[in-house]
Amino acid sequence: MKKSVFILAAILAMSAAKTKAQDVDPKLTKLFDKSVTITKFLAQPDEDFWKTAKGFMYQNQGFDDGHGMYAWPPAMKQFPKRVGLLTFMVFDPGLFETSSKKYGYMTLVKTESGFLTASTTKELTKVLYEMSIADLKKDFTNYGSTLLTPDEFLTSDEQRKAYNDFAFKEKGLAKMISSESKANTLAVPDGYATYYAENMTMPDYVEAVTAKVKELGLDAALIVKIQMGANGETISIQSITTAMYGPNPIPKDPGKKYVAVNPATGYHEGVVYNAVKLGAFDTENMLETKEGLNILVYAKSKTSEIADFNDFNKLLAKISGGNNYTINMWISGGWKPFKYK
Repeated sequence: MKKSVFILAAILAMSAAKTKAQDVDPKLTKLFDKSVTITKFLAQPDEDFWKTAKGFMYQNQGFDDGHGMYAWPPAMKQFPKRVGLLTFMVFDPGLFETSSKKYGYMTLVKTESGFLTASTTKELTKVLYEMSIADLKKDFTNYGSTLLTPDEFLTSDEQRKAYNDFAFKEKGLAKMISSESKANTLAVPDGYATYYAENMTMPDYVEAVTAKVKELGLDAALIVKIQMGANGETISIQSITTAMYGPNPIPKDPGKKYVAVNPATGYHEGVVYNAVKLGAFDTENMLETKEGLNILVYAKSKTSEIADFNDFNKLLAKISGGNNYTINMWISGGWKPFKYK
């Protein structure tokens, strides 16, 4: 392990606090001063904060007859009571190149691997998880719900086996990106399994996740995915995705013919309750998110380094909490965004 990796791990272990100013190369201080940090990002007015997600939010809504990949919230009657946090994934996509034909022309996406090794990604995951789990849990209590961790919802050997046996394989372009993304750079906290997908709202993935909801005796499942970017000198948060899944609140009508233009538009037993992504690099948003959020959290020079993960707990809680607030308002009738005709 390189010396910089040792130092990074040590900094992360110290409650992810910012290095003392007198120990820091002035160039690094200047870099942080002019860059977007977690605290600066959170300080934006809500309107500006959510603009960052506006182009990338999974804005699809369900239909009142139950078809589609997204729930029709009014049919849910109440916010899910027992929600299991299936996974909390942190990863650095490493080096990959890919192209996609969209809107009539090609785009090429590249990201260069830095020094987030398997071990430092694991350290980073531990810190981010321990910083944020209490705030995530607290937000769910606002809706009469409980967010459960695996050690809380896995109560038998059969459930533990089912939880750890997640059989899902991506296809095509997503498979190529995912295989590169997961190579030695993806980590979950101890006791968690990996439930990875590049596109977290694709039909096969939703079906696989919601099958686990039923199998594990939950009302819904939450998945958190955090993408980091590293170039050898800096580490940034490039995207954060939170998504909740559960059974379709509208039973399938055996007498109805559901018209399926594609796999996403037919009837599905399991659906997405809410999902939002701030930032970068997925197969459906390449053109719009070439660089991601680029929230700077770490930088080093030849003589010193800075790590600043302060307020990450507030950032993740705000993203997940925004999802929860929106769907609860819709369930309760307090907000109606729009309705497909």
